[in-house]
Amino acid sequence: MEYEGNESWGYNTSFHMALDKYYGTENKFKEFVDLCHQNGIAVILDIALNHAFGRNPMQRMWMNDPDGDGWGGPSSDNPYFNEVPKHSYNVGSDFNHQSALTQEYTRRVVKHWIEEFKIDGFRWDLTKGFTQNCENNEGCTNSYQQDRVDILKVYADYSWSLDDTHFVIFEHLGSENEEKEWANYRYNEGKGVMMWGKMTDPYNQLTMGFNSNNNINGIGHKSRSQFLGPRVMGYPESHDEERLMYKNLTFGNQSNGSHNVRDLNTALSRMSALGAVSITVPGPKMLWHFAPLGMDNSIYTCTNGTVNDESGTDGNCKLDTKPQPQWTENWLGDANRRQIYDDWARLIDLKINEPVFEGDYAMTSGNLTPRIDIFDTSLPSGQIQNVVILANFDVVSRIINTSFPTGGTWYDLMDETGNTTYNGATINIPAGQFRIFGNQPSTLSSESFTSNEAFSIYPNPVNTSFKTNKALERLQIFDITGKLVKSFSGEFTKNDTYDISDLTPSLYLVKIENKNGQTLTSKILKL
Repeated sequence: MEYEGNESWGYNTSFHMALDKYYGTENKFKEFVDLCHQNGIAVILDIALNHAFGRNPMQRMWMNDPDGDGWGGPSSDNPYFNEVPKHSYNVGSDFNHQSALTQEYTRRVVKHWIEEFKIDGFRWDLTKGFTQNCENNEGCTNSYQQDRVDILKVYADYSWSLDDTHFVIFEHLGSENEEKEWANYRYNEGKGVMMWGKMTDPYNQLTMGFNSNNNINGIGHKSRSQFLGPRVMGYPESHDEERLMYKNLTFGNQSNGSHNVRDLNTALSRMSALGAVSITVPGPKMLWHFAPLGMDNSIYTCTNGTVNDESGTDGNCKLDTKPQPQWTENWLGDANRRQIYDDWARLIDLKINEPVFEGDYAMTSGNLTPRIDIFDTSLPSGQIQNVVILANFDVVSRIINTSFPTGGTWYDLMDETGNTTYNGATINIPAGQFRIFGNQPSTLSSESFTSNEAFSIYPNPVNTSFKTNKALERLQIFDITGKLVKSFSGEFTKNDTYDISDLTPSLYLVKIENKNGQTLTSKILKL
């Protein structure tokens, strides 16, 4: 959304319904959203509607301007903004969300992005700012406020009235008595608000190798009192905190010379275990800006590559455009960085496609060897019903009790072949490593779209019908604007035929999906 200047994070918003001039045109953004949707990717906007900045016309029409220079804060008769902020975290001009006009403006903004740009969800920034009760009072701001509980439910309802599957996320980082009301709100209808779950500090203690303040239970909903389901958008890393890898290299445990966390490759080798004890926990998770490649730039990195943090200065480089070494140094070609990428990809594959990860879980943490048990004993006996994740964030190898919940053979789920098994009472895990076991092997790779056989359509061009060289469960056809025009669902083989005689002659995009959720796309010309 249009904000002051050209380079910032966008939180200094001035025009909430305009695409920022610096990023491109509306049509190109719509094209981007369409392309995401064609590939099964939802697009979620981070929106700042607790405040607005200088050029916002609703502020400027009712403005105090004692020196006559055309700039100033809201006046006492401003029907949209508070003259004095009503919470302790304000920047810019503070919206009054008890004003009917502000509520109508907010609805217009929500409707604009959902209907005009097909946006799938909003992450509402700084929801603590939606109260009118806490002028210059941090204790009040951080305590339960009925007015913001109510108005934010109203805004969530409005989003869902426009899009029944809209994602609603609140960055509240506050008291659980408010958060549980939102998380449980309309949960039985398949809704409920997702809550922002910052877990940076305890996870960073683990990756740095320190045995203190490292309880990571808060990554999941069961640490939150009376949450009905997995509504915590947990994350070890975000835009607001220092990069984990930067702190690993700057402050990591170096007591063991052969496993010195301040050594780059050693620090990188510990990041796979971070994914194992965060991604796998049931519920939504956020991965931040090339963390899966071990991004180690400080968030205070300046454009020229130097680091200027916020200690005692106002001129830090937090908002500067960052160097992008992942491209210039070909990080995907670096074996140590690629290992994180491949391990996290495997963990995500398991999380998405093995039903057990939709089940229940238990966590034991607060030391350097956290454990996660994930289970769903209602699943058929041939499927994975139990998963055990063990990690060692110490700087030395540790012998860890497996305490498998059932006897028999257990399978290393990182091995796609299913050939690596274990049934011992203990296991030796090297420093910074992890193990993930299932009571059955994972069969994700057995029906994958293999890369050695390209996706092809024949005949192509086509008059009436075509076949593909892949077995699949869904085939969708999109026109050149990104609109879905035809869809086929079922258990299709390579011998099945897809009739498109009713489509007008044009170029189309064909997307196929198998039972594991993997997708491939190709073009087809209808004559």
